[in-house]
Amino acid sequence: MPHWSEIARVAQERGDWDRAIAVVGAVAQCYSTDHERHNAHLWHLDLLARAGRHVELAALGERDVHARRRLKRLLDEEGRRED
Repeated sequence: MPHWSEIARVAQERGDWDRAIAVVGAVAQCYSTDHERHNAHLWHLDLLARAGRHVELAALGERDVHARRRLKRLLDEEGRRED
C-alpha cells in the first residue's frame, strides 16, 4: 500500500482537493515533535488555501498561527489584503 504522502500527492496533482486534504489532515499535527506530522500540518494548510477554503483557514486561524499566516498570504495573493 502506498504511503499516505504519495496518496495525497497524487490527489493534489489531479486537483482532488477533498481527497488530498482528508489524507494529509488525518496525520497533520501542529508543533509536533515528529517532523513528518508538523510538515503535514503545513501542507494541510497549503492544500486548504489552494482549494480556496478561506472559511476553514479562518476557523483554524483562530487558534493556529500557521493558519493565520497562510490565510493572510492567500488574501494577499488574491489582492484582498483588507479582507
